[in-house]
Amino acid sequence: MNKQLKTADPDANHLRRWREAHGLSLKALSDLSGISFSALSRMETGGRKVSLADLGRIAPAYGVPAEALMRPPTEGIETVKTPTFAKIENSLPESAPGARTARIERRTKETSIAVALNLDGNGIYKVGTGIGFLDHMLEQLSRHSLIDLEVEAKGDLHIDFHHTTEDTGIAIGEAVSKALGNRAGIVRYGSAMIPMDETLTRVALDVSNRPYLIWRVALTRPKLGEMDTELFKEWFQAFAQAAGVTLHVENIYGENNHHIVESCYKGLARALRQGIEIDPRKSDAVPSTKGVLGGSL
Repeated sequence: MNKQLKTADPDANHLRRWREAHGLSLKALSDLSGISFSALSRMETGGRKVSLADLGRIAPAYGVPAEALMRPPTEGIETVKTPTFAKIENSLPESAPGARTARIERRTKETSIAVALNLDGNGIYKVGTGIGFLDHMLEQLSRHSLIDLEVEAKGDLHIDFHHTTEDTGIAIGEAVSKALGNRAGIVRYGSAMIPMDETLTRVALDVSNRPYLIWRVALTRPKLGEMDTELFKEWFQAFAQAAGVTLHVENIYGENNHHIVESCYKGLARALRQGIEIDPRKSDAVPSTKGVLGGSL
């Protein structure tokens, strides 16, 4: 094999197909190979030629010799048990017996997202969405709800942050709903008043399996970091819909947009922590006169 391959066309070198067949994001492959995210991305899109040394660093992630990456992935490669989830499970603390846990994988042409969580955790988190401010907010959500949470997302950030933000909300919401099961034994309702310097935000929710969002939050800046502030409502809407939560978020007053948004996520975390707690007086009963949660009132 030549020291330098003639092309970095992914159809010729099959690099992207190998990665996708093993369920790895570029970030995960970067962690495993030691090659930067941007360099891997350029290899797959033809912006950087691929050397034998590059292949030698990538191949161990798939357990094959470097030369194998010049051919299509072997047919029949297992893609259900993705390394993403194995990585998530190993990084979060071991769950106690009977803990309410869930794993979700959501893939579209726009995003690829893996989520693992433990509702009965300690607020341990590992988050990577490619959007710095969103990562910061999801870390707050985990820490203050005591939900162990790992999120790995890859999206079309070259377009904008909309799809990744919304789909991350959907995936985390789906994982919360899955972990709750039939919602028997939960307290169901939760609320929080969160002060943050000059800001005060109120969040109330009903883990009812009837999704609804009231969003009374006015933001005066178009962006926080590189993130469009209009996307925060999209995240909360996606989360409420997928988690099956009636969610009211109201910023009562505040001036600093960072404080306002962060208080919304912390309020959600504290209210959710209350709502998903097991009621020791009714730990075996669905908290509804209907006997089920969901549907009409």
